[in-house]
Formats: sequence, structure tokens, C-alpha cells
Amino acid sequence: MDANPLAKMMNPRSIAVYGASENGKSVGSRVFQNLIADGFEGKIYPINPKHQKVGGLKCYASVLDVGEDIDLAVIATPARTVPGIIRDCGEAGIKNAIILSAGFGEGGGDGAEYEKELIATANRAGVRFMGPNCVGLVRPWHKMNATFLRAGTPKGRIALISQSGALNAAISDWAEPHHLGFSALVSLGNATNIDFGDIMQFLATDPHTDAILLYVEGIKHAPSFLSAMRATTRLKPVIVLKSGRHEGSSKAASTHTGALMGGDNVFDAALERTGAVRALSFGQLFAAAEILGSNKRSNGNRLGIVTNGGGAGVLAADRAGDTRVDLATLAPKTVETLDGVLPKYWSHGNPVDVLGDATAKEYGAAVKAVYEDPNVDGLLVLLTPQAMTDADAIAKAVVAALPKRRSKPVLASFMGESSVSSAREYLSKNGIADFATPEPAVSAFSYLAQHHRNRKLALETPSPLSEQHHPDLEGARMIVDAVLADDRDMLSDIESKALMRAFHIPVNMTIEADSEAAALVAAETVGFPVAMKINSPDISHKSDVGGVRVNISDAAEVMVAFRAIVASAKAARPNAHIKGVTVEAMARLTGARELVIGASRDKVFGPSILFGAGGTMVEVLQDSAVALPPLNSVLADRLINRTKVSKLLAAFRERAAVDREAVIDVLMRISDLVCELPQVVELDINPLFAGPEGVLAVDARIKVARPPARDGRYDHVAIHP
Repeated sequence: MDANPLAKMMNPRSIAVYGASENGKSVGSRVFQNLIADGFEGKIYPINPKHQKVGGLKCYASVLDVGEDIDLAVIATPARTVPGIIRDCGEAGIKNAIILSAGFGEGGGDGAEYEKELIATANRAGVRFMGPNCVGLVRPWHKMNATFLRAGTPKGRIALISQSGALNAAISDWAEPHHLGFSALVSLGNATNIDFGDIMQFLATDPHTDAILLYVEGIKHAPSFLSAMRATTRLKPVIVLKSGRHEGSSKAASTHTGALMGGDNVFDAALERTGAVRALSFGQLFAAAEILGSNKRSNGNRLGIVTNGGGAGVLAADRAGDTRVDLATLAPKTVETLDGVLPKYWSHGNPVDVLGDATAKEYGAAVKAVYEDPNVDGLLVLLTPQAMTDADAIAKAVVAALPKRRSKPVLASFMGESSVSSAREYLSKNGIADFATPEPAVSAFSYLAQHHRNRKLALETPSPLSEQHHPDLEGARMIVDAVLADDRDMLSDIESKALMRAFHIPVNMTIEADSEAAALVAAETVGFPVAMKINSPDISHKSDVGGVRVNISDAAEVMVAFRAIVASAKAARPNAHIKGVTVEAMARLTGARELVIGASRDKVFGPSILFGAGGTMVEVLQDSAVALPPLNSVLADRLINRTKVSKLLAAFRERAAVDREAVIDVLMRISDLVCELPQVVELDINPLFAGPEGVLAVDARIKVARPPARDGRYDHVAIHP
């Protein structure tokens, strides 16, 4: 018995082809011809009531007439006929189908009804199906081409799962001239039944597949997608190319966080938690697959470079900066070794420039020293052919300098053509990945580093923070429920800070005041100096309407500030409901940095968390990073490190270092908040003051909505705590 439920679809021993004919024009005719042409070794049953024979084989009116066990049905008939065919498949014991037919949910009209009927019929019949509206499935090692593609697909060890049938067609046509082969070419189409996760689960243990490529246009069910991805990447590398990276949105965001986050940032954050690698172009997709499928692995992000040309080294260093690859800092022992084997004018740093007249012996010695440096995770060897350069001898010296069983990836770019061709061939034969120019070589290493980093992140499985810190969940839920019962979607300043306190996030005291006198009482209560802000449920960004005054130091200033704030807000937003102002003590954190921490609800992946540089210029600076909850200290620290503002948290000049652990703690508590409260759709702490003595949230905005009915406590998050 086959262990995987899709085994008979992916490796069928018998196939029924609905719509088979000999006219050469129809989809069914093309599928039938492709199966024959590729030499499918199982049985093929043409199904078409209009024919007695097709291609010399007996043709049947229905699968119910065959009387033999059939593993897979390939259906290329009008959409209206497909539900009935699926019902017949169920009766005939066929549990797998590929539906090539279009005219379902993708087209509107009657198609949506056909799709509903198809889903219901397949569920009753117990039939799993790929499609509809797909180009089919190719399994070259199994000699099965169940598609209507014109070009054959050569055998290889890369599998492609695509939501675009057109892309499958292009890749199939492109593959053979570029010496690229596949173990599977899968077209999901509408993915109404079988989706990415189902196919990945099969390919994870497929002996002919070394790497899996995904072309993604959209995700229907994030938890199952991420779960399947995490399981698959433990066994094989997965590389993802997603379209629509720059999709704009006209929806106005109620918080800074909503404006900073985009669907593509969240998708990146999701991939980081699965162990997958992301490619940004068609070329990168296959370059990443080639290097990762070769079983080369890196244990870090630090690259060492050996070159005989300064320009080539600079090009490589520039590309390293673009791809977030660190140039390794050479250990003192390595520098000492290089001083003993290289001319005194070598670069004395990384990239290691051995100079243009370097001999094969010097090249080999430099390669050996840099490879053995404990600070180096991977090595790139560059060569520019100069008058004194013996490329063949240098290639042999490089190979001889390295151990036969390497624990680090070694890549090379011997630039040029005729004078280095035999040297490049020698390097490739000896397991050194060869590239024509430095930039693709650095990119290849970045995929190895990204794969290593993301696989480590995928192992982080945080528990809900509430089990350790015990927030006041009952009180928090009461606050949110009261806002929703009042038919509001934005919490007031006081309500927002009360919710923060329920999750033990440090906030300053805030008092509402509806008159000058009340504002004065509030200021005396919290203590001067104070900050005063407009209080209106209709105004989210207070500074945009002149609704903020800070460092108010006495009673007279309170009176003037109250009048000025209210007048300014009314002038800017005449239709807004002005309730007065809020008064709060000025933050007393010395050496504080302004940060932003927030959360937003992605329509696919649910809650996501943002960290970055805060203050009134937050949207201009655009210095932020996104992660999916739940977070632990490792993931929160990683989120901080992905921003430029992270460098400001350390000590510099006369300013002491920020209490980084306190910042991490706030991130974990926000993670806890969005995991426990599915009603929260946007949250914004801006600024969060962070200094040596701790952190303080001085302004918070929270937007809520009634969540859809769900069964589980954490069904609204993509990654279950």
C-alpha cells in the first residue's frame, strides 16, 4: 500500500484520459498524444463516447465501462460535464483526477456554480483532484506527460510547483536548451482541492527530487501552507518565487504600522519561519535551485574572498552588501599566515587581493589560509586573466589546497572566456561551483546563507507568553468588548494604554480633560512638565492636525496649549468630534531612542508584528522589519537586527546602550497580545521610548473588529503557538 495519499496521482500505473481523440487539436487529444510520445509504461484508457478506438486503443464511453483498476483520471471536457465525471470516477474506484478544463471559479458566470458542484461531488465521491484550469502534470522519471504542453520536459532532480500554467509551458520549452531537467512539473491551476502543501508532502520523500521550486501567485490557507513548508524544508531545500511584490493598495491605514506593512513584507516574514529561500526573479529561482540542489551547505553568513584583481573584489563586496552577506573579518592568525606567503603589498584584509602577478603557489596558499579561518563560512575564489596568469595551474592549486571532504562551500568566478575555459571546467569537475562573473557567485552564497538562517528560525517554536507572564486576559477582553459594544473600532488613548498595562507593557499615566480647568487639574496630578494631545475618536495621527504640545511646564502654558490644540484640530478637521485633550507626564528616560512597535492583520497570514525607527518621521524613514507571531527572545532579537535603528540601541559617543532586553520583552508581549486577542486588527506604539533604564510606551493606537467565528483559540494566527 502506498504511504502517501497522492502516490497514485504522481506515479500512476494506469490513466484514463477523458476527451481523448486523434484530431490533434483538442486538449484531450494533446494529452493522449503526449502520454504515448513520452513512452508511459502503464495502461492508458481513452474515454470519449464519440469514438470506438483512439490511437489503436479501445475507447470507452465512460470509466464505468472499463472494468479495470485505474489510478488516475485526466479530464479535458467542458466544465459543465466535470462534476458528473468525478461522480463516475468515485463509483469506479478512481481516487485521483487532474482537471484541465477551464470555466470554473476563475471566469465568473456559471463557472462559480460548477465549481461548488465539483467540490461537493468530489467530497462525496472521495476523489482528490488537481486543478481545475491547469495544464496538468509531468513526471519525467516516470515517463508520464499528462499535459497539453507542446515541448517535452527532460529528466532532472528539480521539481516545480506553479500556479501559472503559462509559466509551466515556458519553462518546459526553455528547459532542454539550457540543460535543465525536472523530476516533476506540477500545474495547480485554481488549486480548488490539491494545493502546494499536498504536493510538497509527496515531493519531500520523492527519491528523484533534490530541490523544490514554487511559483506563488496567492495563498489560500496560510497555516497549512506554512506547516507543509516547515516539514518539507527539514528534508529538502524549497525556493519560492512570488509574483505581485509591488502591489499597491488604496486602503487608508489607521496606524503608522498599517501604512508601513505590506503583503510582500509579511510574505517574507512567513518564509523566514519555514526554512524556505526566496528568489526575486526567474533567473534567481533556478540559480538558487542549482546551488542548493547540489547539497552544498553553509553554516553562516560570512564570506571570504580571494582575488588577483581589486576591481573584481570590489564588485563581489558590493554584491555582498546588496544580499546581506557579511564579509568575514580575518582572524589574526590568518593575516599572519598570509603575511608569510604573499607579497608585502597584498590587501591585508578581506577581500584578499593576492595581486595581479600571483603565482599558482601563492593562490593555493591564500585559498588554504582563508578556507581554514574559523571566521569564514564560505569562500569565493576570483581570477582575472592577466599577462602573467596561468589559469589552469591556479585552478589545480586551488583544488589541491582544499580538503576532499569540505565542510564549507567553495565557489569560483574565473572571469573571461577562452583563456579560462579549461580552468573553469576543472573547477566544476572537482566540486567547485563555477560562475562567469562575481555577482552571481555572491548571490549563490547568499542563498546558502539564507537557507541556513531560515532553517534555524524554523526550529523556533515559541509558546504563548501568557503562560509565563500571566497578563490580565479577562480585563483585556472586557476593554475590547466594551469598545465593540459601543460600535467603535478605535480605542481611546486611555483604553489603549489600559490594554497595554493588561499585558504588562510600561506606559505613562494619561488623563482626559474636556476643559482648560480639567486640563490644569490633570497636569498637577501627573506632574509637570506634561504633554497635551487632542482627544478625538476621528483623529488618529494627532501631530498632523497640530494636536500635540510637549514640555508644558506651568499652569499658564496649560491654558494656552488647550485652546491652541482644540482650535487647530477644529480648523484641520471641522467634522471631527472633539472630546477635549489628554494630559500625560513627559517621559523621564535619559538617552532615550524613539522606536515603533506595532501589529497589523494581513488578509492571508493573519497578525504580523513590526519593529523599527519611530517618531513623527516613521513613514518617511521606512526603517522597519516584520515578523509573524508568536515570538520568543531569539525571534524578537532577529527582528530588531534586521533594522538600521538596531545599531542605535548600542552605546555610542556619550549615550549609554539601551536596555535591549526590555525592548525584546515588549515585542514578546505584543506577540502575546495579538495571539490572545483576535479582535485586534491594527496596533501602533509610536513612539516607544527606549533608554538604559528601560522602555516606556507614550502613545498607543489600537483598532479592533469583530473576528470571524473560529473553533480554536489560535486559529487566527498562521503559526500556531
